[in-house]
Amino acid sequence: MLTGLSSGSAPQLSGAELAELVRRHGGRAVDLRFGKGHCWEAGGLAPFSEAGVDVAFVGVSVVLGDPKEDALDMALEAPLCAGVPVKVFAAPDCTAPDRLAVTRRQVAALAKRVGDASNVLVETHEGGASPQTLAVLHAETGVRLLLDTLGLARITADPLAAARLLCTLVPAAQVKGFDWESPHDTRHLPLAEAAGPTQALLAALPQLAYVTVETRAGSHTEDLSLVNTWWHS
Repeated sequence: MLTGLSSGSAPQLSGAELAELVRRHGGRAVDLRFGKGHCWEAGGLAPFSEAGVDVAFVGVSVVLGDPKEDALDMALEAPLCAGVPVKVFAAPDCTAPDRLAVTRRQVAALAKRVGDASNVLVETHEGGASPQTLAVLHAETGVRLLLDTLGLARITADPLAAARLLCTLVPAAQVKGFDWESPHDTRHLPLAEAAGPTQALLAALPQLAYVTVETRAGSHTEDLSLVNTWWHS
């Protein structure tokens, strides 16, 4: 299990600075958001490999099932490569009969960039596909999932049951502190304020290889240190 930070937690840091911060606080991984002006983009992926930090995935603003001709443009611009997963979103109707062919073509195009459809990760995200649709999407295309804890809580009334449904499809999770009792109205909180439900959710995911922290609460180093105690204490 490798833990680390999302570039969204410290968008002002260069790749080398983000890698150093992660290593200093006991992590060995990052997730990177492309196209949002985060400072890591200037140096690409090289600073992370040079620092011995894995890239869990590169996130792009692509929505599977979007029929627009330019739906994959952001992925074409991103520094994708074989073996490094790409993280995307999925429309609620991405597996509908009139959209499935489009979705399959999009997954195939992304898979060519990252080596295999299993390296295309679909995020659990508000406004996106339901847990049940995500399971169908995997069966139809071979994609796997990034489990965003807040995103999952916003698309199902029972996140733990959904995590158990999808557990074999999840190699990576992105965690943040939030109010589990009111996920649609919450702001980001220090992860310590939501440790119990977060830890229970992660424990239901036996295929996890990466857990990264993405937060706007300013608590990313404390959050990473907390996550590390769940596996390394």
